[in-house]
Amino acid sequence: MTVVDAMTPLSEARWNARLRGDRQRATKLQTPAQRRATETILQRALAHGAAAVALTGSTVRAQRTAMSDLDFMIVGKRPNLDGIHEDIDVYAADTSALWERLLAGDDYIQWTLRFGCILHDDGVLHNASRYIDEHDLAPSAERKLAQARRGLTLAHLVHDSGDVEAAREQCRAALTTIARWRLIASGEFPLARNELSDQLLALGCCHLAAALHRLIHDQPSRDDLRTDLALAEQLISTRPRQLPHPPPQQPVSCRNRAGMLH
Repeated sequence: MTVVDAMTPLSEARWNARLRGDRQRATKLQTPAQRRATETILQRALAHGAAAVALTGSTVRAQRTAMSDLDFMIVGKRPNLDGIHEDIDVYAADTSALWERLLAGDDYIQWTLRFGCILHDDGVLHNASRYIDEHDLAPSAERKLAQARRGLTLAHLVHDSGDVEAAREQCRAALTTIARWRLIASGEFPLARNELSDQLLALGCCHLAAALHRLIHDQPSRDDLRTDLALAEQLISTRPRQLPHPPPQQPVSCRNRAGMLH
């Protein structure tokens, strides 16, 4: 089953087939050490009665970079991570909190249902997937914009502290959120972080694409980060309804930048 198939309405039998396929896909996409970490997370989550466990993030899109974690979404209690020798990021919530975020337009849960490898599900993720399809539920651009503003405020504070490495991390997070907002506002579903620059180029957002690519793959200076933050401020001051439609063909400047990104 492909990730595209994952968002079509599925019968119980087809959903179970997806779960089997997701487990196989998770095995193929991970190193042996990552597979051991994932199995440990899964077993610890199940021991706490988790309703669902999914591997998510860049790993499931085969888009890992040097700063990538192993990302998990767990419907249930957060498991103990002691003794796991991988960088792990866990989002854990009970069923009611999951539905609250989903109905509020959260894109992370939809992303996981669309692209993630679901390792266990007692029905809560199947029901959520059905609801999204039946109600044509889309991520909220306004919710993402609010997150972008909070992230940008934090990035400014860290940049002003003089800690360049921490500033790079916060600027990368802030521009990633702004990129996701820009895509959602334009009717595009954001992919993994390492794929966002190409998606932005397709919309004609050359400067944001280049800045995000640099933050992911290079070590920008403090002055570079200041420039990126100024760009970010300019972008979030433009409401989604004011954003221009992408041109029918990439302008030359974008094509040149596209060559720089690869």
